[in-house]
Amino acid sequence: MSAEEKYRDIIDKSWDSDPDFFIRHPRMSLEDRAKIFAPFAALRGHGDRLQEETGKLLRIPRVELSEEETELLSDRLSRIQKGMDITVTYFEPDHCEGDMGYYLELSGIVRGIDPVSRVIRIEVDDADEKGALIKMIRFADLAAIDGGNEIFARCFNECT
Repeated sequence: MSAEEKYRDIIDKSWDSDPDFFIRHPRMSLEDRAKIFAPFAALRGHGDRLQEETGKLLRIPRVELSEEETELLSDRLSRIQKGMDITVTYFEPDHCEGDMGYYLELSGIVRGIDPVSRVIRIEVDDADEKGALIKMIRFADLAAIDGGNEIFARCFNECT
């Protein structure tokens, strides 16, 4: 049976010809109708996550640390040992030696400190790549250092 044969009795019927039509099928309010056509989030929380990530990467000028902050950072840096689990906040310039850039946070295991080159090497477990990634961060770009393990945290608490 074709669709035309199946619905022959109502195909040519006008919607307003039946006086009981609106009683059986009341009109939808504009508010309820608008809800049908409102956009929906296919990935719940995705917009919030994007906004959060975008906020983390706002391009801002480099902040100069105060003398006390520099001393505290230097003290913490002197207490770091190879193999420690730490989290650092550092400045990533847009261009070489630029004053505009991004403040990023990195957690990993210290693989070495080079006082001559003034860099710290941190091993980061990168799930996208095979093995680990070693990130070199200049001392001048460091903004904060926090310890991940209890001994390091206790050491930080004693000196602050």
